[in-house]
Amino acid sequence: MNHTTKMLLLATTLGFLPTSVAAQEPPRRVSLEEALQLFATNNLELRLARSRRAEAAGLARQANAFPNPTAAVTHEPLSRNGQSYSETYLTLSQRFELPGERSARTAAANGVLGAAEARLRADSARLGFTVKRAFVEAAMAEERLAISERVTEVFRQGAQSAAVREAEGDISLYELRRLLVERARYENLLADARLDVSAARRALSLLLIPEAEAAEVAPRGPLGVLPPEPTLDGVLENATSRRQEVAAARAEVEAALAGVRFARAERIPDITAVGGAKRQSDGFRGVFIGLSIPLPLFDRNAGAIEATEAQVRSAEGRLALTSRQVENDLRGAIESYRSLRGRSELLGESLLDEDPDLLQIAQVAYDAGEMDLVQLLDAAEALWGARTAQARLKADLWTAYYDLERAAGGFDTPAGPGTTSTEIGR
Repeated sequence: MNHTTKMLLLATTLGFLPTSVAAQEPPRRVSLEEALQLFATNNLELRLARSRRAEAAGLARQANAFPNPTAAVTHEPLSRNGQSYSETYLTLSQRFELPGERSARTAAANGVLGAAEARLRADSARLGFTVKRAFVEAAMAEERLAISERVTEVFRQGAQSAAVREAEGDISLYELRRLLVERARYENLLADARLDVSAARRALSLLLIPEAEAAEVAPRGPLGVLPPEPTLDGVLENATSRRQEVAAARAEVEAALAGVRFARAERIPDITAVGGAKRQSDGFRGVFIGLSIPLPLFDRNAGAIEATEAQVRSAEGRLALTSRQVENDLRGAIESYRSLRGRSELLGESLLDEDPDLLQIAQVAYDAGEMDLVQLLDAAEALWGARTAQARLKADLWTAYYDLERAAGGFDTPAGPGTTSTEIGR
């Protein structure tokens, strides 16, 4: 077997290897809206957030419950020197809370519930951005895979053609070996791209259907060229009121203030009304009534009041810090989005969208002897670099857009393909 035959067999073998590796069950393809719906239904972290909200709702309902009455039956048998005597009591008691204490306790529980609901919406927005980012990464990985397949296929064809040309004496053995080296490099890049696609699909599947085994979820189609341009006028002014993290922090302040009122109201003891019937063994019987009230001589709830006042100061500090963090978060998201938008617009929508097969043209010219090997490799490198950079830039731009949507608390206009809100699973 001569050297040329070995080269042809090597080129042919390399051409078959990626196909056998890539054979696998096709993934489930979903749109972004479908991905968000699956996430809202299946995601475990979102279920935990709903459970915390349900817990707060139960505690708020319990805080509004009226105290139960107490019933007691007592029988007292007595005896002395062969004589016996007994008394039997049927007692009912009811504790009555003062109106201020009851309303303060209810307000504190409702404040905790309001904070839990706002936290659920904030978690929903945050987790929704996680889904969108994973969706964008999966779409970008598939675009990179398509570019890799195109470039690698040209090198496969070029390697086979170069082996024939080397046998005929049109090119040198060095040129053939150099081309095979480049072809092997792009085969490796193609293998990496396939691994990236699988990893991105599995990451998306873990977010959307975490209980499914060995399932892959993929975007239904490619990303748009550019996301819609949001209206940024007034976004900074409205972000504080739109972000649910701030709403939750405000609700926690209200809950803490209600807790102070409740602690102060507890200094005034509750009144317990007591009544019942009494029967004696000597035939006497009757009814009795009474009132019971604790005397606040030693415990005036001063420690609880001090603790709740400290909770108010802590909640107010968290509110101020959260508001500042939200403002900084939004400013950073705006700067990032504007920077990426400007870089994308420099390329121009037509350049991003058009797909001239310059490498294929260069390969035909190389096969015809109108272009040397260096020019072919330059064309491959140029197309690879341009397309992978464009795919990365587009993915970064869409991610920055969804991050800006999250940081702004949602847009008044539709928030991208197939979704109109940052919040899911409400």
